[in-house]
Amino acid sequence: MRMLLQLTTTGARSGVPRTVTVAYAEDAGRLLVFASNAGRPRSPAWLHNLRTNPLVTVEVDGTRYDEIAEEITGIERDRLYGRQAERDPAFAAYQASTSRVIQVVALTPAGVGAATAQLKEIHAGLREQLSTTLAAVDAYLSGSGPAPVQLKTLHQHCLSFCGSLHAHHSREDGVFPRLAADFPELKPALDRLTQEHAAVAALNKELTATLDQLIANPAHAHELRATLAQLTTDLEAHYAYEEAHLGPALDAP
Repeated sequence: MRMLLQLTTTGARSGVPRTVTVAYAEDAGRLLVFASNAGRPRSPAWLHNLRTNPLVTVEVDGTRYDEIAEEITGIERDRLYGRQAERDPAFAAYQASTSRVIQVVALTPAGVGAATAQLKEIHAGLREQLSTTLAAVDAYLSGSGPAPVQLKTLHQHCLSFCGSLHAHHSREDGVFPRLAADFPELKPALDRLTQEHAAVAALNKELTATLDQLIANPAHAHELRATLAQLTTDLEAHYAYEEAHLGPALDAP
């Protein structure tokens, strides 16, 4: 009999909770979920959501848990998916019907160490989105494909990244006042992070405006690339400071 749980993720762009029913298995004290999407060509939306924000909620047999999601890759992924296909042959059929490698995600309880792990996972997801956006700009500048196609791809990646970054910082801005009340020693760090959010938001707005200009004038591609490069530098410093100051304080017993 297939085991099912309710998985609630946070929308990567909207910041709105989304709940879906997914099959799961148990493995060494953790839960495994499988992004099969019934063998469809595209991964399910919940996978994209938890890549941006790996803190999720699961409900099993009427009990809810906060969990940290981690995508499993390589040989370990193959082993775990193979075991699931043996338990439930439908999963073998799902993989056979699609050319993508169906992802396996491990869910572990959010506890000590979870804050730092969560921040790093979120930042890794945003970093990957930004890297993909930079690659799309470079492809457009190099003229490696049809200009309309490259422009459409660039536009999609830019809007997706800008939306994810805005949603992440908006969520943090909503949480920071409560953290400052609960952890007065963090207030200087939180004040600095809030100011940096405002600076990043200004760059994000500039990026969106340049993207709109690019549609009418391809010459703005170099300006877009420069803004993305500046944003990359600013975000790396921001991520490092946040992980160093917030994570350890929140993880302390």
